[in-house]
Amino acid sequence: MTKTVNYKVSLGKDSYPIFIGKNLLKSLKNHIPNFYNYSKIIIVSDSAISSVNELLFKKYLPQNFNFKKIILPSGEKIKSFKYLEILTEKILNIGIDRTSLIICIGGGVLGDLVALASSIVLRGIDLIQVPSTLLAQVDSSVGGKTAINSGYGKNLIGTFKQPKCVIISTDLLKTLKKRDLVSGYAEILKYSFIKDKLFFGWLEKNAKKILSLNTESCIYAIKKSCSIKSDIVSKDEKENGIRELLNFGHTFGHAIESITGYSNKIKHGEAIFIGMYLAIKFSIFLKLCDEKVAINYARHLNCLGIHFKLDDYGLNISYKEFIKHMKFDKKVKNGKMKFVLIKKIGVPVRIFLEDVRLLSIFLKNELK
Repeated sequence: MTKTVNYKVSLGKDSYPIFIGKNLLKSLKNHIPNFYNYSKIIIVSDSAISSVNELLFKKYLPQNFNFKKIILPSGEKIKSFKYLEILTEKILNIGIDRTSLIICIGGGVLGDLVALASSIVLRGIDLIQVPSTLLAQVDSSVGGKTAINSGYGKNLIGTFKQPKCVIISTDLLKTLKKRDLVSGYAEILKYSFIKDKLFFGWLEKNAKKILSLNTESCIYAIKKSCSIKSDIVSKDEKENGIRELLNFGHTFGHAIESITGYSNKIKHGEAIFIGMYLAIKFSIFLKLCDEKVAINYARHLNCLGIHFKLDDYGLNISYKEFIKHMKFDKKVKNGKMKFVLIKKIGVPVRIFLEDVRLLSIFLKNELK
């Protein structure tokens, strides 16, 4: 029997536990703090989850508690004002009060939207995240960021809202398509590059086990990723400093998503694989790190059969278009673009780019 792993995000009065294990949905309410104090429980999920997890709503959840259910469409399109309004109206129509609880069961897209709704309905009601994708389990469900997208860029409209707990059940990963599973691995790899070279060494030996859903390997990788993120968030909850390190690869990656219209042409994790590679190459261009870092990165992903170049996804982006979208990144301050780059594996660096012409020269060369 696989043991449930507990981890704590330390944020003073807003601290909360993360539970990681297998088949945790069978005992869901046992992991919810102060469960019997809630007047009403609303579970929000999406059509993709409900269609492949029939037992979840017909067997597991009814045994746990009485609840109201809201099912939204799946896909990046729901991270919008339109669906924020639809969701908040559905929640209010149920007749909630400030002692109600929202449980989100879904991936990062749904989690971002539901968390934002929970932060503004009645000026804030409690939230629990039950992430169903690898990407959400290792990244977006932890840390308290909420967001919807804008025509100007990804995640530009949102709040900070910490959940009361995060319940990570690895059996949910079995319902994922291979592409979505691989997409989630991007964030795991990111954590090794920004914090822990030894973790990267472990991934070199065990990544195939994660992608084949070996339970012990998944739990270890999820716990390690959550612990790295939790440690950073505990020191910088509102992203005023070192939390920016979590955006390694995301300045380039979010620009790619924005350019492609947040479509299924490229998943978030796929864009981050490309974004991290470009960030490493830009680090080399600026003489911050050695070429060996890019070689190690490429070798690792090639061994896994994971694509990490724009050409691999049939994308043809001009350097001018790239820079235009990058300028809407949240880390741009006083007109200066800020990057999370790398010195060596496990040693990131944050820099303001004083001369945007350097970026132009780099992208011209890379995007040939």
